[in-house]
Amino acid sequence: MKTVWKIGDHAAGRCPRCRKMVRSRFELRTVQLARTRLAIRDLLVAVCTECDHTIAIPPQSVPQLREAALAK
Repeated sequence: MKTVWKIGDHAAGRCPRCRKMVRSRFELRTVQLARTRLAIRDLLVAVCTECDHTIAIPPQSVPQLREAALAK
């Protein structure tokens, strides 16, 4: 069974900016995809609690990413 994350939930993850394992917090953010101009608003992501960098996108947000990519 997959975990369904909600805004405010916490998890552990590796932050590429801090270069260490950190506690992350799930929140809604506007995310710009690398190498594109596509920006997705209100996407649920995991954020590093130390540097505020987006470190992960949960599987439940993938349909929203696909929909935005197809609408482009």
